[in-house]
Amino acid sequence: MTMEHPGEHRIELYVLRAPLGERERLEIEFHLGECEGCRRLAESASSYYADLQIDILTRPAEFPDHSRHLPVRSARFPAIFDPPFRDIPLSQIHPPGTVRRFVRAHPFVAGGGGLALLGGLAFLMLTFDLMPARDLALSTVIENPASSTLDAYNKEGEKLWSYPVERLNDLMAAGQRTGQPFVQVADLYGDGRKEMLTALPSSPDGAPYSEVLHIINNENKEILAIRPGEALTCRGRIYPGEFRITGFSVGDFSGSGRNEIIIVMGHLHSPTVVSLYDAGGSQIGTYKHFGQIRMMGTTPIDAGKGKEFVLYGMSDSKEGINMQVVIGLDPSRLIGDGESSYSGGFGLPVSGAERHYAWIPRTDVVKEYGGEMVIGGAKAVLLQHETGFRIETTAQPDSIPAYFEYIFRADFGIVEVKSANSTKNLYDRLAARGRVSGDFFDGYMKTVAGEIRYWDGHTWQPRPVEVLAGRNPSAEPAPKRLPVP
Repeated sequence: MTMEHPGEHRIELYVLRAPLGERERLEIEFHLGECEGCRRLAESASSYYADLQIDILTRPAEFPDHSRHLPVRSARFPAIFDPPFRDIPLSQIHPPGTVRRFVRAHPFVAGGGGLALLGGLAFLMLTFDLMPARDLALSTVIENPASSTLDAYNKEGEKLWSYPVERLNDLMAAGQRTGQPFVQVADLYGDGRKEMLTALPSSPDGAPYSEVLHIINNENKEILAIRPGEALTCRGRIYPGEFRITGFSVGDFSGSGRNEIIIVMGHLHSPTVVSLYDAGGSQIGTYKHFGQIRMMGTTPIDAGKGKEFVLYGMSDSKEGINMQVVIGLDPSRLIGDGESSYSGGFGLPVSGAERHYAWIPRTDVVKEYGGEMVIGGAKAVLLQHETGFRIETTAQPDSIPAYFEYIFRADFGIVEVKSANSTKNLYDRLAARGRVSGDFFDGYMKTVAGEIRYWDGHTWQPRPVEVLAGRNPSAEPAPKRLPVP
C-alpha cells in the first residue's frame, strides 16, 4: 500500500497526537515506515515539541507587567439628541445612596472596613477549608532526561511530583530500540483516577527493565508491586528467577469490564513467561515458551475472532535449531499455567491462549553468506480493509546487510515481502554464480513469502492455520475465568 507524502502539517498533527482517526493515523505510520524523509521530519518535530513541553512545564510562572501598557482612550461621540429625562434629586433617600455618600465622606474608614471584611472572609475560608483545592489527579507522565526523573502532571499542566530513575537517558534509548514503552498511565481500577505503571529499575546498575512492575498512585506512593519472576524447570534444566520484564500492557482483555495487566518476562538465557494479572495483582494465567520472545507494542490486534497480542523472537526447537517465530496470543484464554504447543518442555498442559504460531525460515541469501538472522521491527500497519502488522528480519553476511520486511494480515496470512537494495546486491552475486534465478523483486520475493510455515499444533502447514487445527478442541475443556471478588 502506498500513499502520497502526508505533508508537514499532518505530520505535526500526528506527532502531537491530534484526533486524526485510526485509519489516517495508521496510514501516516505506514508511510513513515517507508519514507525516510518524512520519518526524519516526524523525528525532528517530535524532538522539538518534547523539548518545548518540558520547557513550558518547568519554566517559573511570570506575571505580566501592566505598568508600561499605553492608556486606551475611549472615543467620545456627540449625542444625537438630548432625551427630556427628569433630573434625579441628590438628596434622594435609599440604602445604596446612603452607603455611597458615607464612603465619599469617610474614605479611610470605609477602606479599613473593606479590608477587615476581606480579612474576615479569608479567615472563614481557611478555617472551614473553603479555598479552591488544587487538582491532584494524575493526567500524564513525561520523561525528563535532564533530571533523570519521570515527571507527573495534572490536566492543567501543573507538576505534581517526580519519580527518580537512575540512567534514564540510557533506558530511554533501550526502550526505543525494542519498541516497548517503559511507563504507562491508565485508570487501572476504573475509579476515574489514573495510576502510573513502570518496570524501570530504581538501582543504578539495573538492566533496562527490572523484575518488578511498580504501580504508583496520585500521591507518588507505590500501591502495588508485581513480581512475576520465579524459578522454573524446562527440558530437565532448572532456570533460577533471573527474569526481567520486557513488556507490559493494561486493558480489558477478557471483555469483563475490568482492567487486567499482561506482563512479558524474559530470562537471561532462554525461557519467556507471559503472565496475566487482575488489577489487584492476582495471577490469572501464564504462557511459557522456550525461546526469547517480545511483545509488539501495547495494543492487541483483532482478526474478527477476538484480540491477539503479537509476540516475536526466537524459538529453541526440540531439534536444537534456533527458529525465528511470530506468535499470536489470545489474552482472554490465558487462564491457568500452560506452555507453547511447539516449544514445550515445561511439563505443562498446552496453553489454549496460543492461537497462531508462524515460522520465518532463513532465506537463501542468509544461508549462502552466513550471519545470524535477527527478527524485530514489529509494528501494526494499516492494510486496504483491515489492520495488520509487519516484521523485519536482518542479517549481516559479508558486511552487507540482508533485510526483509514481512507484512501480515491480522489472521497471520502473508500479504507481501519487501527488501532493500543491499539485499538485491547479495542476490545478484548468487545469480551470477547460478545459485538462484529469476527476477529479485517479483519472483524471489514471492518465493520467500511462500517459505513461511504455520504450526497447527501437530505439524507445519504451508498456509495460515490456527494452532487448534491440529488438536482436538472438542476434547479440551473451555477455559473458565474465576470471578473476581
